[in-house]
Amino acid sequence: MNKNTNNTILLKKKIEELNSHKLFEKSKSFSAEELKIFMEYHVYAVWDFMSIVKALQNHICPSKYPWVPNKYTKNGIAHLINEIVFSEESDVDENGNYFSHFDLYILAMKDIGADSSKIIKFIKNFNKNEEVCQKAPKESLEFIKNTFNCIDTNKLSNIAAIFTYGRETTIPDMFSRILDKIDEKDHKLKNLRLYIKRHIEVDSSRHGPLSIELFNYTCNQNQDIYDEAINYAVKAIDSRIKLWDGVSKKLS
Repeated sequence: MNKNTNNTILLKKKIEELNSHKLFEKSKSFSAEELKIFMEYHVYAVWDFMSIVKALQNHICPSKYPWVPNKYTKNGIAHLINEIVFSEESDVDENGNYFSHFDLYILAMKDIGADSSKIIKFIKNFNKNEEVCQKAPKESLEFIKNTFNCIDTNKLSNIAAIFTYGRETTIPDMFSRILDKIDEKDHKLKNLRLYIKRHIEVDSSRHGPLSIELFNYTCNQNQDIYDEAINYAVKAIDSRIKLWDGVSKKLS
């Protein structure tokens, strides 16, 4: 199978573009107001990540009965997905308190006075009230639409592609640059720093490398499957770039 395709080359270029985005070029730390804006846009990506993970889980280790063993239970892929679901939905802090990473992000928003009401209403009215959903930032909406367009293909390889290249392998570098812009001494940013550090740690050391194995496995050495999946990965990175463009425009 040829992995040096035009789409693969484009994906690498898009990742380079993402990593050098102007949002992270400023020399100073984000101000409190800038962080509020950033989080009010980014929280939608925090939320829709779980839909990607759940879609993978439904394919790889579905929660239905009677349970039937499958090939994923023997190669570590089921373990990877269940591990991510476990950490995302029921993490634990140093005081023994349980939380989902989305809940942690909402708490971090409240800590600095960012508006979390729109994302909460958005989730409650998703696919129900178009008017409420349209109140989300345009770039955040487009980001979510891109994610669900991929999930709706119902193809494991496509979903694995946006999971691997749109999230797990790109987040460590991206979040490290965000962390550099956050005041380490500001106690109000404690939960935001915790959220970011959690993802840098697990995605760079474990989830990132394993997600590549997952993606390669789902392509099954099939060129057509690989090409289609990489195309969705390119779209995922491009939608992230546009999300950051929206934040940058709002900050200017």
